[in-house]
Amino acid sequence: MPTMKLGYLKVCVWLACVAIASVILYTVVMLSRRPLSLQTSRTAVFTGGHLRLWQPMDLHGIPLWDLLMLYMTQLDNPILKNATAQFNLTLPGTCGENFHAASQGLKNISSYPSHFQAFVLSMHFRDYSLLVGPADDEACPDGTQLLVAVKSQLVNFDRRQAIRETWGQKGLVRGVTVQTLFLLGKQGPGDGYPDLQALLQLERQKKRDLLLWDFQDTFYNRSLKDILFLRWLQGHCPSVEFVFLGDDDVFLRVDALVAYTGSLDAATQRGLFTGHVFQDTAPVHDSQHKYYVPESFYQGTYPPYVGGGGVLCSRAVATQLYKASCHLPLFPFNNIYLGICLRELGLVPQNHPGFRTFSAEAEGQEDLCAYKELILMDHRTPQDIIRLWRGLHDPALAC
Repeated sequence: MPTMKLGYLKVCVWLACVAIASVILYTVVMLSRRPLSLQTSRTAVFTGGHLRLWQPMDLHGIPLWDLLMLYMTQLDNPILKNATAQFNLTLPGTCGENFHAASQGLKNISSYPSHFQAFVLSMHFRDYSLLVGPADDEACPDGTQLLVAVKSQLVNFDRRQAIRETWGQKGLVRGVTVQTLFLLGKQGPGDGYPDLQALLQLERQKKRDLLLWDFQDTFYNRSLKDILFLRWLQGHCPSVEFVFLGDDDVFLRVDALVAYTGSLDAATQRGLFTGHVFQDTAPVHDSQHKYYVPESFYQGTYPPYVGGGGVLCSRAVATQLYKASCHLPLFPFNNIYLGICLRELGLVPQNHPGFRTFSAEAEGQEDLCAYKELILMDHRTPQDIIRLWRGLHDPALAC
C-alpha cells in the first residue's frame, strides 16, 4: 500500500512539473511573437539576452502598429493578460468583438493626415454586417471548386460589367466549376459620390454576384474588405478548393489559372499562396505619396507579400489567414497585411512569373501571343479587358 501511494505521489508531481513547464513554454513562445521591427528596437523586450517577464516595459518610442501588436499578443497570454494596463489602450481580446477605436490619446495621431487618422481610429472595428449577398446556392452552386473574388467599388460598374462579359464568366473551365463574386463596401453622396442606389438595386437583382458590407469603401479599408471576405468564406462555399482574390482592373486568364492548380501535387495545393512577390520593401515616409506610412505608425521592412492585382491561394491557407488576422492589427495596405498574416503563420508566398504587371501599350499594339504565357495582367481599363479577351479568342490568332 505505501508503494502504491508513493507511485501515485510521483505521478502527481510529474504532472505538476509538466503543467508548469507548459505554462512557462507558452509564455516564452507568446512573448517571442512580438513584431519583427520591435526585436531590433532600442526598447526591445529582450535586453542583453535576458527575458524580462514581469517588469513593465518601456513603451516610449515604439511605433503604434508594433504597440498594438504587442498589446494583442499579451491579451492572448493568460499569464500576462493583466499586464496590459500599462498600454492605456481600450482594445478587444477576440476577433469580431464589437470595439471602435484606441483611446483618443494615441501618440502622434494628430500629426497624421486626415485619411490616415480616420484609418487609425476605426482600424479596430471589424464587425460589419453584410448588407447585400446572394443566397448560398447562388453564391457558390454545388461543386464550385474555384472562387474568383474581385474587389470592386460601387462606382466601378463598367469594370464589373467588362469582367462579367469576358474572363469573369461562370461555369465550367477545363472541367472545373468556377464562380465569380464582387466585393463591395458603401459609397454615397456623403462621401462625394453620386447616388447609385437605384443602379445598385438593379445590378443586385439582375446579376446576384455582389457581396456588400456596411463599411465605408476607401483605399485604406481594402485590408478590412479582405478580412470580411475571408470571414464570410468560413461559413460558405464548402466545395471551394482554391480562391483568387484580386482587383477589378486586372485581366485574368482563368483557364491558365485552372491549368496551373491542376498541375500541382496535393501538398503544394494545400499550402498554395502565390502571385507576384515583392521582397525587402520598406514603408514610404513621404507624406505626399499614395502609400505613405508615418514613422510613428510602422518602422522596419515589410515581410514578403504578393502585389500586382491578385493572389491565388488554397482554401486551407485562406482559413488560416483569417484566424491569424484575429490576432493582428489591421494594416492600411491589403497586400502587405496578408503578407504580415502569412509571416504570423510561418508561411512564405511563392512567386509565379505568370502574375505580372505590363506597361500600358498603345491600343492594338499588344503582343497577344506573349499574353498567352501569363495568368494575370494588372492595370487594365474595361476597354483593355474587352479588347484583350476578343483578341485572345480570335480564331485567326496564330501563336
